[in-house]
Amino acid sequence: MKVRATIDIDVVMGGIQPDGTGLQGYLPEGTRYEDIIRVFGDPQLGKSLDGKIKAGWVGRINGLVFTIYDYKSRIEPERNTDWHIGGKVKLVAELLNIYFKIK
Repeated sequence: MKVRATIDIDVVMGGIQPDGTGLQGYLPEGTRYEDIIRVFGDPQLGKSLDGKIKAGWVGRINGLVFTIYDYKSRIEPERNTDWHIGGKVKLVAELLNIYFKIK
């Protein structure tokens, strides 16, 4: 049995505190820095105080806070292809991956 559904996805970037978010998933394997910029704009978060993150984005997708970041990467963000998705619920990663693929 196949089920087809449609969903409206609303994304708002910046102006949000990412407090309390944690790893919920990953962007598709091989996602490049320039792909993220094309979809979400320039990073809103720079290097973290503890050095574990070099670049990050923060926003809301359908009202849910999300972050995209390069956790403990040894390479510069411009060469990275391993991006984490943070949030408070797993649905955030699912929605972001759908949104990212259609954009």
